[in-house]
Amino acid sequence: MIVRSIRLQGFRILSLQQRSLHSSFILSNTDVSLNAIPISRTRNIGIIAHIDAGKTTTTERMLFYSGKTNRIGNVDEGDTVTDYLPQERDRGITIQSAAISIPWNKHKINIIDTPGHADFTFEVIRSLRVLDGCVTILDAVAGVEAQTEKVWKQAHELGIPKICFVNKMDREGAGFSRTVKEIVSKLQTRVVLCNIPYFEDEIINGSHNAKFVGVLDVLHKKILKWNSDQDETGRDMVVSDIEENSQIYEMVYKSRESMIETLGEFDESLIDSFFENNEDYMKVPAEVIHKAIQKACISNFAVPVFCGASFRNIGVQPLMDSIVKYLPSPLEIKIPEVSSEKVKLGGKRKKNKNAAARSDTSLSPITEIVPVSMDSKKGLVVNGKPNLTTALAFKVITHPIRGVMTFIRVYSGKLQSNTNILNTRSGEIYRLGKLLLMHGDQPETVSSLSSGNIGVITGMVDEIVTGDTIVSAGNTSKNFTPIESNLKMLPIEIPPPVFSASIEPNTVGDKRHLEECIQVLLREDPSLHMSVDEETGQTVLSGMGELHLEIVGDRLIRDLKAKAQMGKVVVTYKESLTSPTELVTISDEDSGVCITLSIDSFEGPSDETEFANEDGSLLLETDNNIVVFEPNSMSASMVTALEDRRWKSEYTAEQLQDSIVQGCIASLQTGGPITRLPLHSTVIRIVNWEFPVDRATAGPASQLLNLTRHTLTKAINEHYQNQASNYTLLEPIMDVKVFVNTDTLGEVVQDLNSQRKATILSIEDDLGDGTLDNASWAKEESEKVYVPPDYTLTTSLSNELQAEIRNRKKIEAQAPLREMVGYLSKLRSLTQGRGTFDMAYHGMMRVSKDRVDRILYH
Repeated sequence: MIVRSIRLQGFRILSLQQRSLHSSFILSNTDVSLNAIPISRTRNIGIIAHIDAGKTTTTERMLFYSGKTNRIGNVDEGDTVTDYLPQERDRGITIQSAAISIPWNKHKINIIDTPGHADFTFEVIRSLRVLDGCVTILDAVAGVEAQTEKVWKQAHELGIPKICFVNKMDREGAGFSRTVKEIVSKLQTRVVLCNIPYFEDEIINGSHNAKFVGVLDVLHKKILKWNSDQDETGRDMVVSDIEENSQIYEMVYKSRESMIETLGEFDESLIDSFFENNEDYMKVPAEVIHKAIQKACISNFAVPVFCGASFRNIGVQPLMDSIVKYLPSPLEIKIPEVSSEKVKLGGKRKKNKNAAARSDTSLSPITEIVPVSMDSKKGLVVNGKPNLTTALAFKVITHPIRGVMTFIRVYSGKLQSNTNILNTRSGEIYRLGKLLLMHGDQPETVSSLSSGNIGVITGMVDEIVTGDTIVSAGNTSKNFTPIESNLKMLPIEIPPPVFSASIEPNTVGDKRHLEECIQVLLREDPSLHMSVDEETGQTVLSGMGELHLEIVGDRLIRDLKAKAQMGKVVVTYKESLTSPTELVTISDEDSGVCITLSIDSFEGPSDETEFANEDGSLLLETDNNIVVFEPNSMSASMVTALEDRRWKSEYTAEQLQDSIVQGCIASLQTGGPITRLPLHSTVIRIVNWEFPVDRATAGPASQLLNLTRHTLTKAINEHYQNQASNYTLLEPIMDVKVFVNTDTLGEVVQDLNSQRKATILSIEDDLGDGTLDNASWAKEESEKVYVPPDYTLTTSLSNELQAEIRNRKKIEAQAPLREMVGYLSKLRSLTQGRGTFDMAYHGMMRVSKDRVDRILYH
């Protein structure tokens, strides 16, 4: 056996022979500017997984081995780089996605460490929008967990290539092979095992025990053993050859055979190489296999799988190698769709309430797809202009020293400091200040960000929000074509809030500071909503979950020093109509303003209703509402003034219509007649409206806004006075997936039906999400893929776990959120701690009369 001990000291370069194997074990010189690394050697990756799978622990090791940090941070000790919020360090969880750039083997890796808790799903959603690849961390003991399935599905829908890292292989009960089979069956993907776990026998108290000490490199046919007892940093390792005719050799042979057979379905060159090498799986060159894995990974044909124990510093460096070898550069990604909006009066569109507050007065854009191509050196080229810079703002934070910082991904061109940029949402042009690269919460100033890079813009307080597209055309240029002025990239969907809590200042004098602090959090987190009850003056914050609002309250009081009290977290309800109103008209003879409207309601998403297809319909982003301007709703005198060019008003027709929309939004947010909760799933039909436009002395457009608000409020109140049953409550309904064993299935189903008021949709074997055909394919694939024995499992425990997997059931149901609060403790009680569940927002549903009384009076 040939053994080479490799000891990494500082930045010492290994011999040429050693570098040919794992050259990336060299710590990169961080003095070299990361910003100078070309786009072909840039990787934008995210770390995604279920909570407590080891995402942040793995990220900290990557920072250390890259030379970015000089010590390893640990979650338990609260000294990690990416989890820098006090709330993250106190709880030992990731709350806010963090970006950091590191060098590795002459490449730059831009890493985003994302949260694993379901309450912070939006952090994952907006991070995935700007990533080119993902590393999915799995707990070798727990296997594929519910949140892992969810984020995997999100990444899959966006076509993002993925690598799997089976972590915690040092734990008792860890099963690499079991986890791999779950990856195939539950996540429904092919896998190639690039390394497999390596154990050595140790004697503890007279009994033999398999100790995880390293990995078997399947491609290079080597044993990589970490001397963790002598060097806890994980820098000291031994590389050794595998003896032929050994059990280890047999495992590597079978792994290579399975790998080549799988990849051969995708890459014929690999099969050609197999035949050229006398049909010997062990003689196929590693470089040929590397290229096949890279193509298969980028095409989402198969997923490379690695293993290790990040906390014990084993197996992280090969994972980092795989990122630069297999995940795509910005030159290799699927070309994103870029659109542009042309404006015309009429038609339908989706109206963003927040955008409207920033002078977005266009009413009905026509979407046009903009040509995008890929230049082999410069990256994306938008609209045929190599020098046109486009970037997407995907996150905003408030730094204690530098103020508001906007995270962006540059997709084309080069964004330079001290140049003009255009926000295509607002139409405003700004002078760009400093550009930064982030190191956790520590910034580094750079002069420019080229295509494919992730960085930060500073100094933009309210000018840029999450989801904005930024355009630049050079140092001083302020000239953009109509297409460029309305570019839109990769929309970021914001999930609706389902939990609420009141927040009250301690004294009247504390109110202004509290409002300022809330605005800071709203700017950072668009999934957080604020509303004010006009009757009581109470401020209500709404978010994604109990933990989400708990963290918000903690940040307000602890970090932002707001003097306030957070109320109890409760489920968010809405109100809606059960029957349409009559036409209601209010006119102001003094101002000449008049409006006639009616209200109706619907069930389901607004964009799937018949109202959404009417000309003149506007889909309001808030609370699933619609405003419909009926044909000829504009008064005849206004139409004549427009046609005869006698329009003397300072306001355009689009601006006046926007005032009506704002009046509708204000009235709907004021709330319904039952409990003053915002109205949801309604359609406001504008039948007729008039504003004096034949004289320049007409009043402000706010008159039209206020009149609309009063008219809508009158229609709501009169309808309720006629009959209280014309209104009802809506409650959030959740899609629930419960994973249990057969022996506890009956008790769990009974509890869901009786106590949780759930509707059971299906009960089936736990084979993951997807169609029946996909599940069947995945099951067959998981059975035929080669996996090594699980040395960490005893025979009895292995049989027990296999029996548990066979008996695992998935219950799919829909249940009111109110009844699911605190469900986890009940489920664990029913299943002796083995049951798990996942919950996602389905929609708002009308509440029956008996449940209305229960909600209002209990």
